[in-house]
Amino acid sequence: MKTKEELKKYFENGDIPVQEEFWEWQESYWHKDEKIPADKLDYDLSQKADANASNLSPQNTQLWKDKIETQTTIQAPQLNGNVLTVFYTGENGVQQSKSVDLSSLVTRDINIENAVYDASQNIITIIQNDGSAFHINLSEFSIIPATNSDGSVTLSQEGQEKVTLKKVAVTGSYNDLSDKPSFSGNDNLQNVIDRNNGTTKPIIFQPGEGRAGEINFSPTTYSLWFGNMNTDHTGTYGIGIGYNTLPKLTTGLSDIAIGGFAGANLTTGDWNTLVGVNSGSLLTTGSYNVMIGTEAGKNSTSALSCTYVGDESGVKNIDGKYNTALGVGAGYWLTHGVQNTFLGAYAGQTHGKVTTSGAWGSNTFIGYNAASTTHAMGVWGDNNVVIGCNAPLGGSTFNKLVIESNPVARRHDFVTPLIGGDFAARTLDFDAVVSARRTPLADNTYTKVAVLNAGNVFGYKNLSDFTDFVPLTGTSGTPVTGNIQFTNEDSTERLLYRINEPDRVKSALGLFSESVMMFSGDLDGTNVASVDVSKENGVFAFGHGSHLMLNDAGASLRQTNGGTVKGIFVSSNPDEPVFIEHETINSRGLSSKTYFGDNAQENDYIQKQYADKQHSYSTKEELTGGKWINGKPVYKKTLYLDQIPRTGEIDLKTEFPDLETIISNEMFTEWYDLKTAFAGNQWRTKAYITIEREMAIIELLNVPDYDYSRINSFTLTLEYTKK
Repeated sequence: MKTKEELKKYFENGDIPVQEEFWEWQESYWHKDEKIPADKLDYDLSQKADANASNLSPQNTQLWKDKIETQTTIQAPQLNGNVLTVFYTGENGVQQSKSVDLSSLVTRDINIENAVYDASQNIITIIQNDGSAFHINLSEFSIIPATNSDGSVTLSQEGQEKVTLKKVAVTGSYNDLSDKPSFSGNDNLQNVIDRNNGTTKPIIFQPGEGRAGEINFSPTTYSLWFGNMNTDHTGTYGIGIGYNTLPKLTTGLSDIAIGGFAGANLTTGDWNTLVGVNSGSLLTTGSYNVMIGTEAGKNSTSALSCTYVGDESGVKNIDGKYNTALGVGAGYWLTHGVQNTFLGAYAGQTHGKVTTSGAWGSNTFIGYNAASTTHAMGVWGDNNVVIGCNAPLGGSTFNKLVIESNPVARRHDFVTPLIGGDFAARTLDFDAVVSARRTPLADNTYTKVAVLNAGNVFGYKNLSDFTDFVPLTGTSGTPVTGNIQFTNEDSTERLLYRINEPDRVKSALGLFSESVMMFSGDLDGTNVASVDVSKENGVFAFGHGSHLMLNDAGASLRQTNGGTVKGIFVSSNPDEPVFIEHETINSRGLSSKTYFGDNAQENDYIQKQYADKQHSYSTKEELTGGKWINGKPVYKKTLYLDQIPRTGEIDLKTEFPDLETIISNEMFTEWYDLKTAFAGNQWRTKAYITIEREMAIIELLNVPDYDYSRINSFTLTLEYTKK
């Protein structure tokens, strides 16, 4: 069992005790429902007398007899505060009294409330303010109470200590001691609950911190709390969990505060739900609010029917009404606004920041950082609807509709939103190519045509106002049956064109007095691709550095990008060749990504790969592309041997089975037994190699029976025809 000093270390400021430490602390005390076993009493039971006096010596028997014959009497005790006074008649017949301070028996806030003496039973009943009681049976003896230095109270008879009361109640009389129940451990909270016990007092953790760790329930208001909620409140059904939650609550009804300082100043406000550290911490009289998140609605004092969800959402609002801000920092700077709805992290976070009023209302902002601007002027105003991520809004703005989205915030005055509008002016603007789906087919009941003015504002004209026109919608279904002719009164061109504003592209068909041109390019006339058809000059096409020309001089195709020239020119003069241009440092002329050599005909131009192939060697049979004098195709094949027969005779029938005529041969021999490697069919007139249709014979002169397997390698390339 740990000492009291060891147990105190579990509950020092800043410690967080665990279950086992709480249990160890509880088990260091005796519960009031437990009887103290005899071996735990501060009393020598060997000195007690049995009820039948069977253990008394003759001398003690006489002493007991003498004492019984001279009884003393006990009068009703009195309790003044925690001081118990016992009146009794001593052996000399003189009335005496003895007082003892029972305050040392106080355990936490359980105090001695009353003491009652039952003369018929000779029992003093001490009642505590938690409803519990313990009894002292004086058993007709002169029992004198005394307070000891350790705070315990001892009842003594004639100088002998009979019962010592420590900070555990004693049940039964000392003359009727019984053993503690057989339960071998110490009670825990579950044991107490299992015996249908409860408490009318609060449970306090770390009492050195005051009521900060108090768990309590009010039977009059049905409020419950874990913290220092005001115990004198009269408002019903409150819940406070956390340090300094609802410490000033008075008449406020149905308020819920969870988190440090949540509702720290709430007094009379009703139906508020505050969850998060500092959520609604300055709220006093406001009602019907929901504030969830760290510092959500922190500065609200009299807010009414506001919903702020998200850390620091609505944090600056003081007395707003009917506002909804959902998202971290949403509606951050709106101090006095009403009827605003901000949905999205940081939605409307700077609205009203730069103004002293802050009383802006009826705004609806949806999207991350919606209704924002990077302009220093900030933004304020009423009755605006802004939708989209970083959708812009700035300055003094009223009754505006903005639908736009962008990954980053921008200056509002640099952005034209995809959709804009004005609720007061009843206007709607589009910065987009507008198309309509499921448009009904117009019949003869449609009598008006939509038109645009110079400011791109829609209007309409009656169909009856139009004659001799080609509809803007085209003539699909009613084709033009005649020619469309432009006047020829002057030399000015006639253009059919379209301008693509988003891409800054102009495409046109131009009718000039001498030619017709089709072109497309940038609005400033750069990066133009065109085709010009002229009676006098033929056809000229140009685009991205490429030129195509068709005229009386001939036909040409040229590419001039990058300062180089590539091209093909075909002159109209039949005696001139076709010219190929390739003006660059490493010019190559004609080339192809496709190899044509395998199918080349007599008059075909050959590719470098084809020429290289004719001078390459392979152990596989290949057509050279050439022909022998008899018109048969010429083949080529290389034979490589690194194991030569001992006889020096090499059979060629296997490698060249259909050989008919040997046109040429090339040989290379590695013969390190002779310390040589040579090309050709003889070496220094000492060794000869003969090639026949069916075999090759190697012969070393004047060395009969030479082992030709000593030759390291022999390579033979033949060009030949086949049978």
